[in-house]
Amino acid sequence: MNLSTFQKKINISLVVLISSSFIFGGLTSCQFYRNTASRFNAYFLAKERFDEVYKNTYKQQKSDFNNVLTVLPAIDSVSMGAFKGELDYVIEKASLPIQRHPESDWTDDSYLLIGKARLHQADYRNAINSFKYLNGNSEALDVKHAALIWLMRSFIESGNLDQASFTMDYISEEGDKFSEENIKDFYLVSAHYYRTINDFDKTAAYLELALPYVKNKTGKARYHFILGQIYQNKAKEGVNDNTINVNKFDRKAYQNYEASIKAHPEYEMVFNAQLNASQVAGTSAEDIKQAQKYFEKLLKDQKNEEYKDRIYYEMAGFAQKRGKTKEAIELLQESLNQPSNNSAQRAYTYVRMGELYYAESKYAKANAYYDSALAISTEEMRNYDEIAARGEILNQFFQQYDVLQRADTKISLSKMSQEELVKYFEKQIAEEKAQIDKEVAAAKQAAKSGNLVNQGATNPFANNNNTAQIWYFYNEQAVRQGKNTFVRVWKNRPLEDNWRRSNKVNSAIDNTVETTATMADSKTEQENLYATVATVEERLKEVPSTKEEITLLEQEIEGALFELGKVYHYQLKEDGNARATFDRFIKEYPKNKNIPEALFILRKMCLENQTLEKCDVASYEKTLQTKYPESTFAKLISNPDYLEQSAANDTIVTTLYEESYTLYSEKQYEKAIEKLDKIRTDYPQNSYNAKIELLRIMSASHIEPLPIYVEKLNIFVTKYEGSKEQEYAKRLLEVADEKLKETTSPAEENSTNTGG
Repeated sequence: MNLSTFQKKINISLVVLISSSFIFGGLTSCQFYRNTASRFNAYFLAKERFDEVYKNTYKQQKSDFNNVLTVLPAIDSVSMGAFKGELDYVIEKASLPIQRHPESDWTDDSYLLIGKARLHQADYRNAINSFKYLNGNSEALDVKHAALIWLMRSFIESGNLDQASFTMDYISEEGDKFSEENIKDFYLVSAHYYRTINDFDKTAAYLELALPYVKNKTGKARYHFILGQIYQNKAKEGVNDNTINVNKFDRKAYQNYEASIKAHPEYEMVFNAQLNASQVAGTSAEDIKQAQKYFEKLLKDQKNEEYKDRIYYEMAGFAQKRGKTKEAIELLQESLNQPSNNSAQRAYTYVRMGELYYAESKYAKANAYYDSALAISTEEMRNYDEIAARGEILNQFFQQYDVLQRADTKISLSKMSQEELVKYFEKQIAEEKAQIDKEVAAAKQAAKSGNLVNQGATNPFANNNNTAQIWYFYNEQAVRQGKNTFVRVWKNRPLEDNWRRSNKVNSAIDNTVETTATMADSKTEQENLYATVATVEERLKEVPSTKEEITLLEQEIEGALFELGKVYHYQLKEDGNARATFDRFIKEYPKNKNIPEALFILRKMCLENQTLEKCDVASYEKTLQTKYPESTFAKLISNPDYLEQSAANDTIVTTLYEESYTLYSEKQYEKAIEKLDKIRTDYPQNSYNAKIELLRIMSASHIEPLPIYVEKLNIFVTKYEGSKEQEYAKRLLEVADEKLKETTSPAEENSTNTGG
């Protein structure tokens, strides 16, 4: 190769190298620009705004400290409505890098931010689509993982819990590939999922895993507080569960409350952490002394003025923990006496009061408190379903109890002379007026002391020993809910918030005192006070005086006794009262169609409850099998699997019965009888026996003489007492009897009349 050729090749190579350098440098410079423009312009502004919104969602959430706090704020259209403008801004800015610099390294991050914003707008469908897109298309592992975690959060907030669980399992398989930030978020969202479904053990487990990764003090305080609540509740469960170490969980609860306080959260959380920490103290004399000293300190602190209702509530819990029921009730009453607009706390106080009275079988008072709690609470309240169920049980009880009491009382009054009735009612009226005077006096005292929420006067659920003596027919609801009491003491007031707060304008209090005093001095006003008290004449009109009225009352008693017995046994678990109620039912109404079931329940109670004295299982069984042999309950005694076998047979029997009925309709009576007999032989255990027997009698009536048909119907009516088929058989019997009379010859009739 000559020198000239070599130099040409060198020059070409240099040109190519220089050109390549310029091209590569240009490309690198463009990518750098795209990344810089995306990250530090639109994406930066969008992320800053979203972080601010996210922080504010924590600040705006309302915390129910009587319930285990939520791990993460709820995301729905109502709670997020205030942030719509900011979130629209986030979506708008985060969209710019995607539109203008689709090749930048921040495109996936922008998609992730848009998904988060859409989720916080409660636009679940588009949020889910965004996270699914990223998980399937992003090459950045951290972004893929973050998208999966936010996808799981989206499923939780949208109520798609099955998909949330599936996503959680899928994420768990990724294991150690996650960054620390994503590990923290995954643990927190998992804890949030389990808190949502009220699995508190797993909520605690995931919070324990998350805490080492949490740097934010506000978050640390909240998560430690939640752990304290969970462990405290676990210790409470240990009172009735020997497998739970109460001291262990009390100690863990205390440690977490202390950790929450050390993280310096807002005062309300500090206050509640301190309050709860005192609850998990021991029950030794020294522990009790320290706890009481601490409660007194909290009550004296001016910062806690608005929290006094909560302090007294927790003091009641501490008394209850030590078995001091009477003290607990007094402290709960003090909680209700506090001027407060915290309806959530008031609802919890009502519930605890109801629980205490329910445990003591004081159902009237328990019912009043449960009714009051449900009236002012929402479904977010802790154990709402359980509280609603308990309230429903009590309503069922009083629905029957009220009927029974009213009917019994009226029948008793009907047996009195006019003179006795007048004396009885005059005494009642005097007692009712005395009770009203007592309430008004209590209202005066309350107003003078500046406490308008007085126990005796304004709380319709306060202890009232005279409620049983108040005239039942005119004051039925007042006994349990205090409506008349309210009107008597406070009069008709306009619908407004905080009508009975002690810190309303002082003149209102002065006016209340002055008005009450004036009422007491004025004869007219005194009469108005007694406006709800029925007169003797009005009460006399309510006393039944005819046989028809008494019969209707007896029917009410008959139904109420049976239903009340079932409520006592199945709902209230009071077998003693259930037994007494059923015994009266069976004795006074032996022909009732529900007697077999009552006998069966009595037998069941005797077998299950060894504390019942003189419980004769054999006697109940004998009565069932001899007097009610065709009843389901008699058959269950001889064959405990009767219902299962009967249900299995019913499918087949239904078809065969329909075929038999078709034959009967087609006047093929002998074939119908043949098929019906085969059903009874092959499938004796079924719920169609009454129908089958009646259809056979009807079929045979077209073959056999009329007197035989009438005789069989009479036997059937007696055998299937209380059944639907019995009613139909009675109608057939009436028609058959008429035909039998028509076919009787005059000679036979004359022979019958003369006896020859």
